[in-house]
Amino acid sequence: MPAVWRLLTNVRWAIVLIAFLAVVGLLGVLLPQIPDGVRGDSEAVSVWLDAQREKYGILTDVIHRLGLFDVFHARWFAVSLGLLVASIIACTLNRVPSSWRSLRRPQTRLPDTYFERAQQRLSFTTPADASALEAVLRRHRYRVERLEEGQAVYLFADRFSWAQVGSFLTHLALVLFIVAAIVSELTGFSQTLFLAEGTSASVNSSGDADQMRVEVIDAVGYFSEQGQPLDYRTEMAILQEGREVKHCTASVNGPCTYEGYRFHQAAYFGFGAELQVRDLPTGSVVYRELLALADTMPGPHVAIRDGDGRLLLEEMLVLTNLVESAYGTTVAIPSDGRRIWIGAKPDSAGDDWQLVVFELGDNPDPVRLALAVGEKGRAGGLEFEFLSLSRLPATFEQGFPLPSTTDGGSATGTVLLQMENAGYGSLGGGGAHHSQYYSDCRCHEVGEAVSAPSTVDGPPTLLISGVGSDVLALVPGESSVVGDYQYTFLGQREFAGIEVKRDQSDNLIWAGAGFLLLGLGITFYVPRRRLWAKITGDRTYLAGVAGHLANFRREMAKLGAEAGSPDALKEETQDGSS
Repeated sequence: MPAVWRLLTNVRWAIVLIAFLAVVGLLGVLLPQIPDGVRGDSEAVSVWLDAQREKYGILTDVIHRLGLFDVFHARWFAVSLGLLVASIIACTLNRVPSSWRSLRRPQTRLPDTYFERAQQRLSFTTPADASALEAVLRRHRYRVERLEEGQAVYLFADRFSWAQVGSFLTHLALVLFIVAAIVSELTGFSQTLFLAEGTSASVNSSGDADQMRVEVIDAVGYFSEQGQPLDYRTEMAILQEGREVKHCTASVNGPCTYEGYRFHQAAYFGFGAELQVRDLPTGSVVYRELLALADTMPGPHVAIRDGDGRLLLEEMLVLTNLVESAYGTTVAIPSDGRRIWIGAKPDSAGDDWQLVVFELGDNPDPVRLALAVGEKGRAGGLEFEFLSLSRLPATFEQGFPLPSTTDGGSATGTVLLQMENAGYGSLGGGGAHHSQYYSDCRCHEVGEAVSAPSTVDGPPTLLISGVGSDVLALVPGESSVVGDYQYTFLGQREFAGIEVKRDQSDNLIWAGAGFLLLGLGITFYVPRRRLWAKITGDRTYLAGVAGHLANFRREMAKLGAEAGSPDALKEETQDGSS
């Protein structure tokens, strides 16, 4: 045990531990770490490691075995933190007896040679009143002890003796920070819920019907005209055992709190659609879902003119079928009924889009064109212009109810859902919802900008491809019947990303921060001052100890001048001591 105690109280050992933790902590930041959702699942970890081999090659397995892909959950990291805590506690306890003796029974008399060797020392002509220095020290709140030996008077003055606790407070703060990290790791909880308006989800995944749930009532995103997010807010209800226990609004910097849980606004997504399918013969609802249209589909804006330049058609086309690498749709020319397939596909470089046009049927002069954005082309007596390209929020939904007449009896299938004229968030800090359209359809994290908006006019339109031979186009509240099913678009909905956290280490962190600030403030701004004085008939000698930032020699000179010494300030300007 004595050897272990000597090791733990060795300052060099503590420095080695701190340096080691700093290095591995840096590696934990620089190297990718196993995600929380993957950790503990051997198959998922294996897949994740395979993805890292592209970057780290043959070193991947070595790094993994060393635990550097999971630094902050490695046992050796926890052991190192424990050793550092033990070392800090041991060093602190080891200093307690000497610090207590220094506080309660300080050394009041030092050898005369100390007045010649001390780093902070000064000598000057003794004032006419030899007892004046003692009075000055008391006025400056020093605790003074007096001792007479022969023709000399010795003084010991102590000020801010309690300031020694500053170093103990900073050590305690370090211990609390490390303990807080351990408590957070062992008991902390964090989960992100992605919820549409009107839906709820359990905070935990235990499946207990009585557990806490979060219901999103209204999700709001405010954006500037340049697409920069200004604010995300979610009106929400917290439910316990099926009843509402709190109604609040969560924002990015203003979380809701309940029973130690914090509910932060973490993300916002505006392209959602609520869709319902009803079986008409039975009257029952067979499908009702809130769908996130998180993908995009190209929507080319095309103008078609005849040979004389008369405009035959100008509209943004909704592409519904895939031919090789291009999504497209068939367009009937109004003047003569010719059927033209128009699609969009990435160009050869993959940086932009091309409009692909070809005519169906057996026309001897068929249309065959490929146009870039802004280009015009003539073929088959018609002129085509690729005016612009929009990106429509879309998703492919599997297991969607299909009428039996569409696929020979299959009850479900995959459909393509797209939303035209969709709004995304609101302008400024309080405009009406859905006032702007944003072409970037991803879920937006806090602070992430979106594409610049363009004003939309009219309600959003949900386009459903794959239910029947025609595309269903529904505005909010509108229904369409295909076979025995009635398809109803209930409206556009917004989604909120709510980050749920519970960390019982919060109080430890606050306490540690308070002790650290208090300890540093005491150490640097009110350090303990100990002054020894030898007063003879003609000279007064001072020596003392103070904090590193204190100019104690200057303070000694001011004390001497205040006591009446004629040359104390002059002596302070000279190097060394007289």
